[in-house]
Amino acid sequence: MTKNIDSDELNLMVSVVKKYYEMGMTQEQIAKEEFISKSSICRLIKKAIANGVVSFQINYPADSIYELENEFYSHFDLDKVVIVPTSIDDIGTRMKDTCRMVASDLCKIIRPNDILGVSWGLTMDQLASTISTEMLINKKCDKVVMMNGSIASEVYSTKSSYIIEQFADFFSAEGYLLPVPMIVDTKELADMLKMDSHIKYVMEYANSSNLAVFSIGSASYESVLHRQGAYSKEDYEDVLTRGAVGDILGRCFDIDGQPVSGEIEGRIIGMDIETLKSKKIRIGIGVGNKKARAIIGALRGRMINRLYIDGMTAREVARLINVGR
Repeated sequence: MTKNIDSDELNLMVSVVKKYYEMGMTQEQIAKEEFISKSSICRLIKKAIANGVVSFQINYPADSIYELENEFYSHFDLDKVVIVPTSIDDIGTRMKDTCRMVASDLCKIIRPNDILGVSWGLTMDQLASTISTEMLINKKCDKVVMMNGSIASEVYSTKSSYIIEQFADFFSAEGYLLPVPMIVDTKELADMLKMDSHIKYVMEYANSSNLAVFSIGSASYESVLHRQGAYSKEDYEDVLTRGAVGDILGRCFDIDGQPVSGEIEGRIIGMDIETLKSKKIRIGIGVGNKKARAIIGALRGRMINRLYIDGMTAREVARLINVGR
């Protein structure tokens, strides 16, 4: 990586970073000792990092993560739980780190004949970006299919097209959108749309998928389902009254993982929870303390068998379990 740096600059660079990182000297002290400006010292340090002369490793306390993972295994029926260590309370960083782990593991799991079902939303948008820009080794699968319809009033907010395009491109797969609203006005209309030839075959692909990757949504007035109008005000208030704590694929459930969508269930176009639970691999992603109760409900309802979660959210889930909530 340092082939475009001449030997004199490289020697100076190594000297500067050793004094800065190993000896604890300030940039001003190094500048005086090397007879160059402080701005040059700053430039050399940045260049050393960019060219791999300096690298960083954060060593997290493994014991605490191990104990936390064991707590999840003892309370829930999981094939795998991955708790991503976090040390700063920044939701963007926590989501990126967690999605990076999901992407890495998904590349190990996926096989050429697999059909991968995915959902939409901010978390899945981040995962799609991660898998397309940070993974070094492309793997292949047969198809990538959206498992639920979009929000009709603002399709862009779901990033459905982008997510499918990125996954399909990375896995050299055929990509399929579900070109319908997630929720329609009546059950009769939903049933008619499901029988349309342009929709039916996509739903059949989704239902026959053997892997599913999705985010866990929390039930609150801040939820995308409410903010973007997927659920009407009346419908959303109804599911909250029924005890909704979260949703997966737009279908709401309570703290015990029981469905609470009521009448609206028949108006949703997309994979139902029982079909989701039949998948061999069900990867659920949960990032954010506000999602803790939703994660508990999803785990109790066995909608997930592989959970990817950041450390701060995991500790909040453990806290709620231990106080009986």
